[in-house]
Amino acid sequence: MNYRLPVILFLFSLPILLSRCAQVAQPPGGKKDSLAPVLLQSIPANRALNYRGKTIELTFSEYINAENLVQKVLITPQDSNTFVPKILPEGIRLTFNKPFQPNTTYTISFADAIRDITERNIAKNPKLVFSTGNTIDSLQISGTVEDAETRKPILGMVVGLFSPKDTLPIQRKRPQYFARTDSSGNYLLENVKSDLYQIYAFEDKDLNLVNNQPGERIAFRDSVIDLNKNLTNINLKAFKSYVKPRISRRERTDETVGLEFSGGMASYSIRYLKSISDTTVLSSPSDTLISFLERPTLIRLYKQPAKAATDTVHVLITTEDSTGNRNQFKERIYFSTLKSRAKDKAKFNADVTPKSGESVDKAVEINITFNKPVKQTDLSKILLYRTDSTKTQPLKDENLTWSNRSAKVRITRTTTLRDTMTLLIQKGAFFSVQGDTLTRQKYVYRVLEADDYGLIAGHINRPEKNFILELTDENYKVVRTAYNTQNYSFPKLKPGRYRLRLIVDSNANRRRDMGNIHRLEQPEEIIYHPGMQDGIITLKRDFEFTDIDF
Repeated sequence: MNYRLPVILFLFSLPILLSRCAQVAQPPGGKKDSLAPVLLQSIPANRALNYRGKTIELTFSEYINAENLVQKVLITPQDSNTFVPKILPEGIRLTFNKPFQPNTTYTISFADAIRDITERNIAKNPKLVFSTGNTIDSLQISGTVEDAETRKPILGMVVGLFSPKDTLPIQRKRPQYFARTDSSGNYLLENVKSDLYQIYAFEDKDLNLVNNQPGERIAFRDSVIDLNKNLTNINLKAFKSYVKPRISRRERTDETVGLEFSGGMASYSIRYLKSISDTTVLSSPSDTLISFLERPTLIRLYKQPAKAATDTVHVLITTEDSTGNRNQFKERIYFSTLKSRAKDKAKFNADVTPKSGESVDKAVEINITFNKPVKQTDLSKILLYRTDSTKTQPLKDENLTWSNRSAKVRITRTTTLRDTMTLLIQKGAFFSVQGDTLTRQKYVYRVLEADDYGLIAGHINRPEKNFILELTDENYKVVRTAYNTQNYSFPKLKPGRYRLRLIVDSNANRRRDMGNIHRLEQPEEIIYHPGMQDGIITLKRDFEFTDIDF
């Protein structure tokens, strides 16, 4: 008889049996484990002095699991020392590649990386503080970070301390000390060494502790902090950091070219050059292109029908954003030689506001935004009339105001209509630069009467010489503005929820400057009226607020 086979099978299955026996599981039945792991001991001990080792070890009250330790372990002050993690049954071990810096207080925290192995309860704020010298640094800095425009607290902002001696820009360095804001925007930097610091706060979307993502909000303090005692109320206002835009994508068909920019713009201009290398501007160019701003980040250009797709036009594009930043781009414009299929061409359509079913004033204002520039308009096919009547109110050229290079039109007209009004856009009313027309569209509105409105008014008694007063809706969209008006009045307001804010116009340029980290310019201050609740002024029909003062 062959006895080897059963023995071999037993030996082969033994590791599997042992591993199953070793698995830790919640016993069936009984009370659910709701207790978080508790830190029992550590190497070095918490607040230990003169530590010379290269290993950090933590032991907890139960079996634990740890995830993404390299990403989630937070060490201050920051340096280039890296570690290799090892998960133990009831703890973790971090083995560092180099000794710690001499005479330095270190703080190591673990965010939500450590959990128990059964119910994944998060260990509550496991943190280790130790020093490689004779003392523990104990200074603190605390404050809040708010959005500069909305004044709302920001969760998860990195607040960091940097050495003023480090001349690298903020976008290329990590902080020595850092903390993250909680849901109330509060931060606390602990165990900081007495020294001079610059303080910045920034969003950290890629979790690398560097402010290197375009459009991340950032905040900073103008002056260097001389930290020789605990500091409180070091409050910061965060704004969108300016990043010079670039052309990030080029989209070509046989009829159009789309230039996608990495940042938005409010307007642009195009000048025509002899060539990219020859910057001479042509005063009477023969190759002018129809173009428009399809969206804030994309300029769409159209080929002239008589030109070949391979004909190249050299242009100088100047863009300007809402805060006045200008940039120039040289570009060779040419089109695809592959003919587009008819079904792939964008259908000519329009977005009309107000929407059908909403209300309009007797001083009617209707905005139509097209997805292509308009080449031809037939006013006889744009009809305004009372919904229960066929008598129309004709439009004239002066009732139409065009913008965005004929891709947007504002229709204004005073009406005597009551109750309801219909806007009918018939087929053939608008033709695009590509020769297609809108389909028939119909919009029905309620016409407001005098007692449908409300009023907000008040007095400004502030020391600032120049200021902008803005009335916004509850989502911060500007509805009305006034400049340097001591006694203001916003009449004929539709019922709704509003906010009122005063912008200190420090440089008297009649617009709010959002701040610039490269020029170390703070955003201009915004002061919100407290309103009735949470900054909101609730206005009802036929009601007037005349004492909303600053």
